[in-house]
Amino acid sequence: MRLAVFAYNFPHKKTQEFLVRLFLEKADVGIVLAADPVDLGIPSPSVRVKVRGGGGLVHPRLVAERFGWRFEVVEHNSSRTRDLLREERIEAAVISGARILKPEVIEAVPGGIINFHPGLLPEGRGLDAMQWAIYEDRPIGVTAHLIDGRVDAGLVLLKRELPIFEDDTVFDLSQRLMDVQTDMLPEAIAVLARGAAGLESVGSSPLHRKMPPELEAQVAGRLKARQARAKMQKV
Repeated sequence: MRLAVFAYNFPHKKTQEFLVRLFLEKADVGIVLAADPVDLGIPSPSVRVKVRGGGGLVHPRLVAERFGWRFEVVEHNSSRTRDLLREERIEAAVISGARILKPEVIEAVPGGIINFHPGLLPEGRGLDAMQWAIYEDRPIGVTAHLIDGRVDAGLVLLKRELPIFEDDTVFDLSQRLMDVQTDMLPEAIAVLARGAAGLESVGSSPLHRKMPPELEAQVAGRLKARQARAKMQKV
């Protein structure tokens, strides 16, 4: 199955890890479509959940070209993207970094475009999925799904719940969610290759917005309370 990878045109952890994993899995990557950064006006979290500094990352162009893959800088929702998808005879695609894709781009990929959302759909739709799951006392996990023009919706390929250990912090969980997305990549592609028949369609639940700072400040405490309850249940 010939793949396209929607990526960012700057050093980015998820983009880099997905490209490396696809290479190790000997995926047939026809093209990497890299978009320049866009300021969406979304404020940074008041509670840090990612590594500061971005050390160890290189530009995705270098990674793609070392692997022998075509690398094109392009606005993802453009006619140029659709032309490139047809030119490279792309059958399916993976998102390693992208904003919301328009229906005409999605329709240009006949086999579907796989997204990895750091939340369990449908309940975990929207922004700050992990933080909302902790705040609302829901399971934490990742959903691999085919996008369909709605936000965090479509046919579900895989779901994987993340265990919470006694000494986990919010930061720990955030990093493991990233690792799980990369680990799910080959299996999600294999599921798609077998066909979409019988897959669950999700997308009817409310969409979470950016978590307000006053609620973010409560997340660590709610995680500790959950861990304490789990520990008591084991006694």
